[in-house]
Amino acid sequence: MNKNRIYQGNNVIVEKPRIMIHGHYKDSGYGFYCTKLEKQAKRWALTKRWESIVNSYLYIQDDKFEDAQF
Repeated sequence: MNKNRIYQGNNVIVEKPRIMIHGHYKDSGYGFYCTKLEKQAKRWALTKRWESIVNSYLYIQDDKFEDAQF
């Protein structure tokens, strides 16, 4: 079981992001972009209006998504 701490920069707290397998758009569509780098998430959060928030998640890789890259 592979565990990773990942971060997401935003202007709102996202406690439970929804994972959607199928989207209408290939490049960004329903995208929820995360990074292993907290500093990168902080920089992204600073581009948002109002608050700058870094959401942090413990990601536990699921074998049915074995092609995912982190």
